[in-house]
Amino acid sequence: MTKIVLLRRKKLGKTSCEGIAQFAKSKIEVVRNDLGIPDADIYIRWGCTSTVPHTPGRKIWNQESAIHIVGNKAGFRAILNEHALCPSTWFDWKDVLPQEFPVVVRPQVHAQGKQVYFCEGPVQMFTAVDKCGPGYYISQFINKVKEYRVFVVQGRAVWVANKVPGNPDDVAWNVAQGGKFENVRWHEWPLKVVKVSIQAFKLSGLDFGGVDVMVDAHGNCYVLEINSAPSQTSSYRQECTAKAFDYMIKNGTQVIDLIEQPGGYLKFIHPAIEESALV
Repeated sequence: MTKIVLLRRKKLGKTSCEGIAQFAKSKIEVVRNDLGIPDADIYIRWGCTSTVPHTPGRKIWNQESAIHIVGNKAGFRAILNEHALCPSTWFDWKDVLPQEFPVVVRPQVHAQGKQVYFCEGPVQMFTAVDKCGPGYYISQFINKVKEYRVFVVQGRAVWVANKVPGNPDDVAWNVAQGGKFENVRWHEWPLKVVKVSIQAFKLSGLDFGGVDVMVDAHGNCYVLEINSAPSQTSSYRQECTAKAFDYMIKNGTQVIDLIEQPGGYLKFIHPAIEESALV
């Protein structure tokens, strides 16, 4: 029998991982990485980069290198910036022109909507850069009207959630800061958001991840980051993720490319979620 371990860190993803394991048809054991890692045939990394035991023929979902790529927020933002998928971003304050303000400054590594510095001018920017230290990045401030998280597996969308902020005036809309997620029905998926999410995902090297995208009043989409351990507190999202994991256990982790022809949400949805998906 195939042994499958869903590996998480202490204080990260307990509810999400246990919910996914409960909904999965495959037997998945949730293991905290600091309590000892058993031998397994498949390791599913939930934002965890611990070294796993050597087992001939073992499979690892979300390689350590890919988690490091998206975990380095500044580094991955540089990749997104190169592909014009994110707000205009600078990595040296000297490159920010006066007409670019207001801007947002963030440190190289951050989480949960913290350490977000909104700067209306150079003096505020210099102060923020000093607080963030080496590896900071500066991005164009986008007056967003919507923000979504798209959970992507193998290059296909599994679920889409709308972020509802605790305070719409906050620069960062984050569940940890009082916001919440609302599931979006398939027929209401914002397909432009889903498309840019998949484009960004393919730059990460991940097998699965939660892509955060904001939308401005003109409908322009901007990828913010990809989370390798995205919150799955909704039973609906847990069940969808479990279905996608069952699919990969059976069929492998290879990317499911998008087809060329139009097809609405069926062109983007993972076949584990909708059997009529266009593949």
